[in-house]
Amino acid sequence: MATKKNYYDVLGVDKNANADEIKSAYRKLAKKYHPDINKEPDAANKFKEINEAYAVLGDEGKRANYDQFGTAEGAPNFGDFFGGEGNFSGGFSDIFSDIFSAFGNFGTSRKNRMEKGEDINLQMTISFEEAAFGSTKQIIITRNERCDKCTGTGAKNGKEFSTCNECKGSGRVRFTQNTLFGTTIREGVCKTCNGSGKIIREKCTECGGKGSERKKSTISVNIPAGIDNDQILKMQGQGNAPVREGISGDLNIKINVTPHKILMRSGIDVLLDLHLPYTTLILGEKVEIPTVGGTTELNIPELTQGGTVMRLKNKGIKMLNRDVFGDLLVTLKAEFPKVLDRKTKEIIKSLQKDTSINLFPKYKKFNESKK
Repeated sequence: MATKKNYYDVLGVDKNANADEIKSAYRKLAKKYHPDINKEPDAANKFKEINEAYAVLGDEGKRANYDQFGTAEGAPNFGDFFGGEGNFSGGFSDIFSDIFSAFGNFGTSRKNRMEKGEDINLQMTISFEEAAFGSTKQIIITRNERCDKCTGTGAKNGKEFSTCNECKGSGRVRFTQNTLFGTTIREGVCKTCNGSGKIIREKCTECGGKGSERKKSTISVNIPAGIDNDQILKMQGQGNAPVREGISGDLNIKINVTPHKILMRSGIDVLLDLHLPYTTLILGEKVEIPTVGGTTELNIPELTQGGTVMRLKNKGIKMLNRDVFGDLLVTLKAEFPKVLDRKTKEIIKSLQKDTSINLFPKYKKFNESKK
């Protein structure tokens, strides 16, 4: 396994470097190794490493976690899950966009992109059986919903507004900005109208000009069969309404699965430790065992060794979004009595003395080799 590179070494700074020193080092390296400037074969990988390092060291919280735990996420928790990689602060996104803008605004233009409301992140606990077979649950959430009275405009009756003079109704304005590569012309959201392109003359009496209201809503959540612990259900458009016009955010539900009392899940397979009397393994027997869907009969052959794993095909968990099932793996474990009565002990001794019964050939062969 490859050793993860030290982020301080990647940026060429000391561990005690302050934020300005880290930012300065990043700017120099990003300019040097940007793939559109540096045509060396390894430049793209080096540029990626530099960005990854600055994404951590340029953020106070992530840097503290990295120094303490060796990873930006720190000790695992739900907050880290939703606020982890991709949520860059500390100036990374600004610097990165400066570099990109100097080469003609990489990616799709946001001029005509609608604003999106904030996502809602929550957790849901379900049973082992619900995860295996799927289910439907009703949950109540509080979210920003579009005001019906003004249709999200924030203006009285949805009509009492005028066109913004700053952006001429486009919601976007152009401005000059100094970057690493000189002065560039960029485009951003109009601050006068917050990107709506409209100025409210008279506010909506229902929402006070916000365009949305806080409401409790009942949401039906379809849990698919085969979902596993810590997976995320994304419900598009079920999050918060945007500020004024646009599309609603998403509802992200992190799933917590309650463990089964007997069965254990391993991917789509199910594991069962089956403890049986040693006599059952010796003599063989049909026994009833638990499965994901109820019970089934398992045939134990004579003289089965303890530790044997028996596989029951298609008795496991359904694969998520596919019509494929895992197996049930049963590990047989011999249970011996805690106390032996006299009669049982005499029977065992008689078996041990009976030379016609060869119960332990390997042990016998070992003893003979020592003589």
